[in-house]
Amino acid sequence: MPVSLRTQRLLVAIGLLVGIPLIEAGSEEELPVLVRSFQPVEHPAPPFADGRFEPRTGETIAFVGGTNTFDQQRFGYAERRIHLAWPDRSLQVRNLAWQGDVLDRQARPRNFYTRTGDSQPGSIPDHRERAEPGIIFLRFGKVESLAGPAAFDGYEELVLQLKSLTPRIVLVAPTPFFAAGPAAPLADARNERLAEIVDEIRRVAERHELLFVDLFGPLRKEGDEELSTNGVHLTEAGHRRVAELMASQLDFPLPIEGSADTSAMESALSDAIARKNRLWQQYYRPTNWAFLFGNRQHVPASRDPVERDQRWFVREIDALPALIAESEADIHRYARAATDRLSLPP
Repeated sequence: MPVSLRTQRLLVAIGLLVGIPLIEAGSEEELPVLVRSFQPVEHPAPPFADGRFEPRTGETIAFVGGTNTFDQQRFGYAERRIHLAWPDRSLQVRNLAWQGDVLDRQARPRNFYTRTGDSQPGSIPDHRERAEPGIIFLRFGKVESLAGPAAFDGYEELVLQLKSLTPRIVLVAPTPFFAAGPAAPLADARNERLAEIVDEIRRVAERHELLFVDLFGPLRKEGDEELSTNGVHLTEAGHRRVAELMASQLDFPLPIEGSADTSAMESALSDAIARKNRLWQQYYRPTNWAFLFGNRQHVPASRDPVERDQRWFVREIDALPALIAESEADIHRYARAATDRLSLPP
């Protein structure tokens, strides 16, 4: 009898937790999308000490979720707050969110981070670097609430899958529905249903001793419709407010106000973050996928026009990690410079 996708995912999660691959690595079954986006680990990192958010030097911080999580990199507020709070720790931030992602569906191109690739001659599997499982911010629930609490049944299962990679997880309750856009009159009723999901996220965090950030309660109380474009998605002001709430609830160290010189450094930091995020998205979500790792790797157009044995799309994608590392070096330098100036006496 065929095993359902949900059962497959549960078997994988249990197997990872107990160290037994219940679905063999050499079989045709692949890990769930959100798990295989991370590097496998033998020994997960230790949990947050005393339940306090504290990144380790060199750690990767990954954001996982749907459209609002994806869009936060357009403005960089959360990432900038992270680097200014810990400027000397050389942190790496990776946005793994994808527009339209929900708990029971994460659409990806064929062969996306799979162990096996296309079967046609000359094809190769996806060998891009995966994100290190350091700290994971997990943010789902808003769109799922439109279908009712039953649509959120797989949440704890996903938490278990990710917890097998790292216990350093922050569960983020989604933003409320705002009284903006054509569905503004429905906001109150929708938030009543969403409140049930937020309560479940809080309970899952407590059961598994994970950190919890509540975006729903404070923003619902504030009721600022200027934070959303259409009641669902956030404006730039909305993303700024979300970054403030994350920093406040997780007790980020906050530098004092600086001078105009400091503002210039923070502007340079923002530019470096934006550049890194553009490069990261080119790497994580490359165009011409069919020619890169998909089902058209064997066609002449996927090869260098002169050196026919060379795959030029692969050569280009393999050059991006070095460029990302250069941008991250700029991020760390600007963050240190900005905070050095912030620390100077007036």
